[in-house]
Amino acid sequence: MKVLVPVDFSDITNVVLRTVKRIIEHHGGEVILFHAVSPAIYIPYPESLTVDVIDVKLLQEIEEAKKKEALEKLEGLVEFLKPVKATTIVDVGDPRDLILEVEERENPDLVVIGSHKKGLVEKILIGSTAEKVVKHSKKPILVIKGFEPSFSKEVVLAYDFSKTAEKTLEFALKFLKPFKVKIHILHIDEPIDLPLVEKIGEALYERYREEKRGYVEKIRERFSSEGFEVSTSFISGKNPAQEIVGFVKENTEVELLVMGSRGLSGLKRILLGSTSTEVFRKVDIPILIYKEGSE
Repeated sequence: MKVLVPVDFSDITNVVLRTVKRIIEHHGGEVILFHAVSPAIYIPYPESLTVDVIDVKLLQEIEEAKKKEALEKLEGLVEFLKPVKATTIVDVGDPRDLILEVEERENPDLVVIGSHKKGLVEKILIGSTAEKVVKHSKKPILVIKGFEPSFSKEVVLAYDFSKTAEKTLEFALKFLKPFKVKIHILHIDEPIDLPLVEKIGEALYERYREEKRGYVEKIRERFSSEGFEVSTSFISGKNPAQEIVGFVKENTEVELLVMGSRGLSGLKRILLGSTSTEVFRKVDIPILIYKEGSE
């Protein structure tokens, strides 16, 4: 397994690295450590003045010094990860864009990133690096937030009967197989508009729901056959994201939430929103989001 790990040397870095090391120790593979250096701050000259070549050279020297310092810090992290194999990459620019560029170039199996708590004003002004990566990444992405997962407690798999959900289950089965975790399959049953229910008949609608329950039971049996302790929940609710967040908050044993993202286009995301993005913003535990097209 190849894992891309963007790091910013903040307090959450050690938590992310311990998690990544635990994953690789169970799956095998390698780690790519990436750090984005902020461009040297440059105050534009008045239009009447020319830019001195010396000033540009000075800015380049500052950036090179910052890159060198970052590489030295990354080498320390490489030592921490041993015996896990790790390589390092440093670049200058906006981390939100560079992470996605490195992902496309390196083609990892998983991206692991830490999410910082931000104040409301800061979120409005600059957004979140983790949130942008979650939105635009084409790979499964594990976001470490709230606390460090031990992969020994309960994992909730949110399931909605979509093709993406099916692929998410397959990925989760392979990813969680080496760990001794309890699995909870969660489905949010969105009610059908009343006029439509009346048209197809209440009995037929209830039969449809029972068929869904039966399929969830088959999923439970499959995970159980792989050695997992499995439970299920079938909850009715108009807002899936809200119901998922509420379920996670009420169950303190849950240490990881796994769900799929259909990868809506920009316009559809604006018009319809994204359940995975809304859940990501509101949950206070690690979340693994499988992206459609990851394979």
